[in-house]
Amino acid sequence: MTQMYDRSILLIGEEDFAKLNNKCVLVVGLGGVGGTAFECLARSGIKNFLIIDFDVVSESNLNRQILYTYSDVNQNKVDCAKKRIQAINKDINVIAINERFSESTITKLNDYKIDFIIDAIDSIDAKISLVKFALDKNIRIISSLGMANRLDPSKVTIMRLDKTYNCPLAKKFRFELRKNGVNLKDVMCAFSSEGPVRKGIVPASMMMVPSSAGLNIAYYVLKCLKGE
Repeated sequence: MTQMYDRSILLIGEEDFAKLNNKCVLVVGLGGVGGTAFECLARSGIKNFLIIDFDVVSESNLNRQILYTYSDVNQNKVDCAKKRIQAINKDINVIAINERFSESTITKLNDYKIDFIIDAIDSIDAKISLVKFALDKNIRIISSLGMANRLDPSKVTIMRLDKTYNCPLAKKFRFELRKNGVNLKDVMCAFSSEGPVRKGIVPASMMMVPSSAGLNIAYYVLKCLKGE
C-alpha cells in the first residue's frame, strides 16, 4: 500500500498525514451518513476505527448507503463495513461491535483510546448518551442531524447545535440535551438548512444529502485531528 496515500500526502503534507495514522475514530451508525464518513476517513489515512451498529443490510439501503452491495443483503452491517474497508486497505484496524448503542454500550467504550466520535444514529436517547459520554471523557464529537426527506447536498454544513434551525430532529435534540444539562455550544453537528421536503412515517432518502453529510463530517474530523 505504499502508493495509496501519495495524493493525500501531496495535499496535506507528511507531518499532518502522520498525525492521522495513529488516531482512532469511533463511528456509531453505519448508514448513509456514517458509512460515507467511515469510508472517507479510511481512504484519507485514519488507520484505527471502532464501529458500532446493530442493523443488517436491506435492499432498501442500497440506493444511498455506500458501504454495501447486493451481496451484503441480510448480513450484519458492521461485518460488511469492516470487510469493505479492509478490502480497500488491509492494514486498517477495525473493531466491530454488533449491537444497538445504549447506556450498556458505554461501559465497553472505556476499554479503548478514542480520539474522535462520529454520532450517525437516529435515536435521540442514544445520541444523548453518546454526547454525554464524549463530553465527560473530553473526547471530540460531531453529531449528524436530520438528513432524510431532503434533496440538496449543497445545503449541508457544519455548525454548533445551538445555531441549528428548520430541522425537527435538531429541535428535539436541543430540547433533550438542555434537560440533561448539556451546553449546546459544546456540540458540533452536520446540519441541512434545506428542511424536509416531504413528511411521512417512512423517511424518504437518496444518496446526495446523507453522503454530503458524511463527507462534511469526515472533513471536520480530519481538520480537528490535524490540529486546526
